[in-house]
Amino acid sequence: MSTALVHRPTENAALRSVPHNVRTPPAVVLADLLIEARHAGDRYGARILDCMLDRALGLTAGEAS
Repeated sequence: MSTALVHRPTENAALRSVPHNVRTPPAVVLADLLIEARHAGDRYGARILDCMLDRALGLTAGEAS
């Protein structure tokens, strides 16, 4: 079973702490930031930006902005 489908209490707590009215930046901005993070060798930042880009493009179950 994929661990991505398992909801953990810490993830739920982290999601509750994020304001719901914060908008995701446009996909073009996220793509530029992702390229910069990969070029800088920032694997953690690149992973976060990759997930944000997927969400912005509607490639996940999250809402597209």
